Amino acid sequence: MAVYAVIDANGVVINVIVWDGVAEVANPDDLLTVLIDGLDPIPGIDWTYDGATFTPPPPTPPET
Repeated sequence: MAVYAVIDANGVVINVIVWDGVAEVANPDDLLTVLIDGLDPIPGIDWTYDGATFTPPPPTPPET
C-alpha cells in the first residue's frame, strides 16, 4: 500500500488516499492520482501540483 494525492483538473489536491496502485478506484477521467510516498513534507488537501512539483497553500492569517 502507498499514499497517493488525488488531483483535480485545476491542479489542486482534493484528497489523499492509501491505495495499492492496482485495484480499481472510482476515478473520473478529470482526476489524476500521483504517488506521494516518501515526500517530505507530504502534500495534503489544497496543495497545488504543476505536473512535477507540489506547492503548499499560502498560510491562513490568524483570526483577530
